[in-house]
Amino acid sequence: MSVERAQSFGAIAELYDHYRPSPPPEAAALLGDIDGMRVLEVAAGTGLWSRFLLEHGADLTIVEPDEKMRAVLERRSPQVHALVGTAESLPVADATFDVVVVSSAWHWFRQPDATQEMARVLRDGGRLFVLWNGFSRSLPWLDEVSKLRDGKRDPSVRPRSWTAPELAQGLFVDVTDVSIDWTWPRTTDEVVKLFGTYSGVSTRSEAQRAEIGARLRELLAQVTVSDVVDVPMTLRGTVATRSTR
Repeated sequence: MSVERAQSFGAIAELYDHYRPSPPPEAAALLGDIDGMRVLEVAAGTGLWSRFLLEHGADLTIVEPDEKMRAVLERRSPQVHALVGTAESLPVADATFDVVVVSSAWHWFRQPDATQEMARVLRDGGRLFVLWNGFSRSLPWLDEVSKLRDGKRDPSVRPRSWTAPELAQGLFVDVTDVSIDWTWPRTTDEVVKLFGTYSGVSTRSEAQRAEIGARLRELLAQVTVSDVVDVPMTLRGTVATRSTR
C-alpha cells in the first residue's frame, strides 16, 4: 500500500473537514445507545464522526496518525482525548473500550494486524463498527461519477464501500453487514470540491484535476435542479461483537 497516498489527506485537512459527508442522522439507530460508553474512534481524520459520537454522549478517545488532520479535530472538539497512533498499533490498553468505530479508513489498514488490535482493545461483548459513508451505486450517472473519483486508485487499497470480511475469523461474533441509504443535497461546486479531497483525485496533476472537474460538471448538469443535486448516499459496512476471551 502506498504510504504517500494514505498520508495525502493532511495537506487538504480543512477542505476534507468542510466537504466530506458527516454521518446521516439515521446512523444513531445503527450505533444504539452509546451515552456514557467508552468509545474509541480509529483513524478519526478531522472529526466528522467524532462530533457525531460526542453529540450522542460518547466518552470519546480518538487515534489519528496525521498531525494536520488531528489538529482540525482537536480544534473543533477539544474535549476529545486525542492520541497519535495507527490501527495496527493502538496506544491503548487491552479491553478498555465498549465500542470501536472506524469510518472510511478500513481499506487503508494492514491486515490481519488491524483486526487483531481492534479485538485487543475491546472488552468482551464490545462492538466494532467498520463503516463507509459514500455515493450509492444505484444510478448510472453515479457510477460514472465514481469512476472519475477512483480512476487512479492504488491497486493495493481495497475499494470503498466494502464490508470487513476479516471480522469473521474468530475474534468476533454476530458479524453483520449493514446498509443505510440517505440523501445529501449538494451544489455543483460542493461536489467538485468534495472530489478534491479524494486521494485518487488530489494526487493527480493540476491539469488532470481540471479535466476531472470539467467532466464532473458535465455529469452533474444532467441531474441538477437550480444547481442543486440530491446525491444518493449509502452508509454501509460491517458490525461485529468481540467474542469472549
